[in-house]
Amino acid sequence: MKRLIMLLKLSISGANKVINRRRIIKAESWSIEIKLDKVLGFSALKKGMYTLDKKIIVAIKKKNRILIEVYNIIIRFVRDRHLLYITALKIKAKMNPPNELYQYSIMGVKEYCHKSQLPIRVLEKEKERLIYTPEYFGIKKAAEIQTRMSPEIYLVEMSDVDIIGSNSFLIKDKYCLYDMFSIDYYNRYDLRFASLKSIYKNKDVAIMAKDAKQEIKEAIFLLGFASCNYYHLTVELLAKLEYIDKNHDLCHLPIVVDEIIVKTPQLKQLLQVMNVKNHPIIPIKNEYKYRVKKLIYLSDCSWMPVNIKDNTSLINEDFRVSERSLKYIRDTVIAQLQIGKTDARRNIFISRKSTKNQRLINEKEVADLFCQYGFEVICPEELSFKEQVKAFSEASYVAGTSGAALTNIIYCHPEATFICIIPKEYNFNMYATIGKTMDLQSIFLDAHVVNKGEKFYANQFELEINYLREFLDKLKI
Repeated sequence: MKRLIMLLKLSISGANKVINRRRIIKAESWSIEIKLDKVLGFSALKKGMYTLDKKIIVAIKKKNRILIEVYNIIIRFVRDRHLLYITALKIKAKMNPPNELYQYSIMGVKEYCHKSQLPIRVLEKEKERLIYTPEYFGIKKAAEIQTRMSPEIYLVEMSDVDIIGSNSFLIKDKYCLYDMFSIDYYNRYDLRFASLKSIYKNKDVAIMAKDAKQEIKEAIFLLGFASCNYYHLTVELLAKLEYIDKNHDLCHLPIVVDEIIVKTPQLKQLLQVMNVKNHPIIPIKNEYKYRVKKLIYLSDCSWMPVNIKDNTSLINEDFRVSERSLKYIRDTVIAQLQIGKTDARRNIFISRKSTKNQRLINEKEVADLFCQYGFEVICPEELSFKEQVKAFSEASYVAGTSGAALTNIIYCHPEATFICIIPKEYNFNMYATIGKTMDLQSIFLDAHVVNKGEKFYANQFELEINYLREFLDKLKI
């Protein structure tokens, strides 16, 4: 650890900046504070907290890529050591009010309900889910159909529960309640996300949040990790309304959703379309804690973990999803938007050129070649929700790189062809499963990873152009 710190010190000097004495080492997507005064030899400040400001980060990125790797090593080192990380988080909470650090024992929601003798309303029993593996062009291996058992889908009413914006878990009686804890049979999931900062031996968690000091009388829980992501909001959260709205005693209750949803035009439009019972909407601020006197909780109807650990790979269990939910989403959206059948048959390529995470590094070259074969390029983020649905519903061929926008294949007409660019090594079966469930023809193009990210979804990859041209020649559009 001392050697890493010394390397960090030397690299900082290369940026021609002087680090002020109260600083916080900052990574690209999340920050961490480390007590460094003794290691770096500064004695004037006993708290010893140091922050690299954005200008220094930019300078370092330009002059010394190695330093970024050093940051990541230090951050991972501390984050993976629960007690050390707790110390850093306590310091952060004191220095950054109104942040507060909370520590709880972990338990599944269902497990807690049984322990507390709360009545559970089972809406769908455990059942086998079909999982389809992708069929890649040029690889002589046929697509396979696997089955995996999913947990039951249930509803429960709870009282005096704490919820936190942008988080999937509940807080009750000094427990952090989340069913993903209970179904992680092989200890593969990395559930540290948003406010859930650390998990210790699958027993205890550390959570950082701000207290909203606000009480909600009653609500249906529709918060979740990554709810700002179009896929997670559609398939994991709003799909639950199908089960909720069949219970007439719940139709008048408000639903709590993450504030980002009502602030993002396309996500807000999606919410409005799916909210067929006109539930009142209560927006919840990001990582703020609220008390709900009467909470209605519906368990998951899709069971993909938010992350997996670095030393593990995706497996078929990660792609279980309720077929009933997917078809409900399609039928509801098409009906609510009054999108009728059309003879229009478009061939569309979905561009990610405006996204921050540019996965396909040669996208322009790929898009240009698709255009030569009669495809038009669309950028979903530039379209309204209705325009996105309409474009996909009119498409005979949809091609694109792995990403949330491909959730829209749910609205394609049966027998449309879906072409997905994603490295085969990912073993990512969700698009193949959704495609088959919606009666689409799915073809996958294998890309090669050229830059590794911290997680696989942050990787950058390249599609070989001659391989693509061979595929498009054989497609004979």
